[in-house]
Amino acid sequence: MKNKSRLLAYLLINILVSATTTLAVLWLWECAHPRPVVSERPANLIVDKQNQQDQVSEPQPAEEAPISEPTQPLFSSGEQVEIHLIVGAGNLDLEYVEIRNNGEDPVDLTGWLLINESNEQFTFPGMILNSGGAVKILSRAGTNTVIELYWQADTPIWRSGGTARLLNARGELVTTYSIP
Repeated sequence: MKNKSRLLAYLLINILVSATTTLAVLWLWECAHPRPVVSERPANLIVDKQNQQDQVSEPQPAEEAPISEPTQPLFSSGEQVEIHLIVGAGNLDLEYVEIRNNGEDPVDLTGWLLINESNEQFTFPGMILNSGGAVKILSRAGTNTVIELYWQADTPIWRSGGTARLLNARGELVTTYSIP
């Protein structure tokens, strides 16, 4: 009987400590990550401060509405994207190109081109390269993943002494890389 009462006391203390710890962690999270304030008032609602009444106004024409520019772009234009290295040039099983984003903003690589000296092109599928992120483009056949894309080539793409070019979706040269 004594063992059962000890076990029950242990379980109750364990539950109390676990609940307290969980509530403390949730409270700290809420303090560090406050929820955005959502206005309960419709956007076209005007408050008449003299009469303290809410009145609905007619929507304004588009040309009178102020236009605000975003303070931070959603995606960078790609100035900091580089061909970091090319490994295994001339060996289809080993060769790959590593592309890095050294910028502070994500870059949308959708439609970008990687081109070798023979003007063979690899077109990037829909993907976002986050700040500090990298992606490998392997020459051989394979299935694309988040960090590895496959050119699906039957022969090596790169050769020593060649140059790789990276163009953005508008066809502008972003960077080049000379293969040692």
